[in-house]
Amino acid sequence: MAARLAREVAAPLLVGKAEIGADFAYEIPNSPTRTLEVTVAGRTVIHRTQAGAMGVVQAVETELVLAASLVNAAATARYLWRFPDSAITLVPMGHEAITPSLEDDLCRRAIASHLQGRPFDLAPFIPALRDGSGRYFFGDDQRQYPREDFERCIACDRFDFAIRAERHGDYARLVRC
Repeated sequence: MAARLAREVAAPLLVGKAEIGADFAYEIPNSPTRTLEVTVAGRTVIHRTQAGAMGVVQAVETELVLAASLVNAAATARYLWRFPDSAITLVPMGHEAITPSLEDDLCRRAIASHLQGRPFDLAPFIPALRDGSGRYFFGDDQRQYPREDFERCIACDRFDFAIRAERHGDYARLVRC
């Protein structure tokens, strides 16, 4: 999929984790730190993820799908306030859309707290995040999982915009709201 999309644009930037059997390589891994090391302006970012992409593409019976994380949880809640009469379902995708993950559940909780007008405090959960799935950031594979990514990923409400997913068959285009 990513290779096909890359052939369709002039200046692709492939971001993601290598797929088994893929005959191409991603320019950088799924890392905000590594993104800072390349030129992004003027390029089409083709970002492959497992869980997030699967969740977006499979959400065919809903009109609006937002991609959210801790870094834009409050902005996502503010965007959802525009639809006061709509039913809202928060779906944490977990690890590879198979196994629940603490960070995705915390994102769901953060958005829910903001929707209720309450603040969300991540601080009590940071040790569990660091010792759980965040342990990769403190291991030997610093190319794929730089230590700096841990802090970037838990920087709650760092960004003030929501991200809408526009589905196009087997992929989605993410748009800043």
